[in-house]
Amino acid sequence: MVSWNLNTIYSFQDTERLISELKKKVEEFKQCRQKLTPTLSPKEFLDMLKKKEAIAEIAAKLNGYANLWLSENTADSQRNAHESRIAELSAEAGNDMLFFDLWFKALDDKHAEHYIAASGKYQYYLQQIRSFKPYTLSEKEEQIINLKDLTGIQACIKMYDIVTNRFTFDWQGKKLTLEEINQHKQSPKRPYRKACYDKVLGKYGEEQEVLGEIYKNIVNDWKNENIKVRNFTSPIAVRNLSNDIPNPAIDALLRVIQNNVTLFQEYFSIKAKLCKLKKMDRYDLYAPYSSVEKKYSYEDAQKITLETYKQFDEKTYELAKKIFDEHHVHSDIQQGKQSGAFCATILNTITPFILLNYVGKLNDVFTMMHEFGHGIHGLAAQHQTPFTFHSALPLAETASIFGELLLTKRFLRESTPEEKIAVLVRELDSQYASIIRQAYFILFERTAHEKIARGATIEELNKLYFENLKEQFGTSMDVPEVFQHEWKYIPHIFHTPFYCYAYAFGNLLVLALYNMYEQEGTSFVPKYLPQFLKNSALTSHKNHSGNKDLTLSRKKLKN
Repeated sequence: MVSWNLNTIYSFQDTERLISELKKKVEEFKQCRQKLTPTLSPKEFLDMLKKKEAIAEIAAKLNGYANLWLSENTADSQRNAHESRIAELSAEAGNDMLFFDLWFKALDDKHAEHYIAASGKYQYYLQQIRSFKPYTLSEKEEQIINLKDLTGIQACIKMYDIVTNRFTFDWQGKKLTLEEINQHKQSPKRPYRKACYDKVLGKYGEEQEVLGEIYKNIVNDWKNENIKVRNFTSPIAVRNLSNDIPNPAIDALLRVIQNNVTLFQEYFSIKAKLCKLKKMDRYDLYAPYSSVEKKYSYEDAQKITLETYKQFDEKTYELAKKIFDEHHVHSDIQQGKQSGAFCATILNTITPFILLNYVGKLNDVFTMMHEFGHGIHGLAAQHQTPFTFHSALPLAETASIFGELLLTKRFLRESTPEEKIAVLVRELDSQYASIIRQAYFILFERTAHEKIARGATIEELNKLYFENLKEQFGTSMDVPEVFQHEWKYIPHIFHTPFYCYAYAFGNLLVLALYNMYEQEGTSFVPKYLPQFLKNSALTSHKNHSGNKDLTLSRKKLKN
């Protein structure tokens, strides 16, 4: 087990110095307000933009350290207090600089294009700021919303993490964390799978009053700000604009997946026969084909990950190795640690950090490949600016899922005929998890947002999700009632509304890209790494006021 070295972001003892530097630069930037006139030259505009970027870099370091430190133990009061302090500081700094983005949004198209054309690498970033013009409020209103978020939606998300990351589960006389018990979802022993799901989802069911109220407050906050105040046409339209994807494109994505769900229902009927299951139900969804459970040490997983990326391309191997060599991985299992896995791409000048909860299963090896795909993507895009470094969510999942497919194909090449069946079963399970499962999370969210706006109860949300599952599986498998609580277990539904279609989008894109790779061989590699990954990180994750420029976590939510 390993822990990361956060000192490569900055030394914690320098926190106060960085805060002072941030405040000083913000005060200096505020002097730019008086220069924002119709006669402002493109050079002066670009100089201001670079000053704003320098402030964002300091804020990213402070927020990056605070969030990663907190993720090690989300129940620790000192870490929570520090993260809250940095979040408030960032909100205040963002509010003090709001005038710049608001002035730029208020320009007519001709004047705005004058600055955009002269901005070089910042062109797309500036175009994205302008895209939010119809939904932008006055400076005072934007400032109030940013401050409100600290004690509103952000506080709700933190409360969800504190509550759920403290869960422990009794298992054969031991207390297990969520990550430790979750490994049994893919056990070859059905009683283990059933007991695991019953304990985990039962726990979320026991806490449904708290978790449900947290979710309803998040959804109502989203509605009140984005629908009532900003006048977006729908809750999901907010995410689509942030991702720079037209609403009809996502409607089509979800509709096509929904119309073709029977393909996976057919697969599950076949899987039941392959795995010799008399009648498959939801407990058996991830049942392995093989009855032999192989354990992988952390060192085994590291070796497999590096070797697999090296087989694809020497450069991807070098980038993955850089993350390991700089001790930017946290794999230890510990009480209060954030569940799941993520890759934090803080700045274009900082090697990404990867959080894992490693328990030694095959799925953990695939998770490592997934998160290192994110890391490779981040390192490949380091020539971008801090404002254009983070890719939009749908493209953010491309490199990670591509990495998983590389590992699948490697196992298929190196396996016996019998082992290949096990690999293919696991791969089809994964395709379901990344495409159908994620799309149906979005279908649930779309209706849940509508129902909560009309005063839905927790029981009504449970029923909605349960019907969602029945549609997914049809007659291919039964769904026990305990799975009505599963939606409360999905952090992205709480953390980042409407995130999950990014997995379906990314997976379908990867299938097309990998098909090109199989047809073109090594000639595909230069198109993928130096061109696609380097240039697909062209937009930052931000809110409508444009002052929250860096997003820290991407999570894999498959089980």
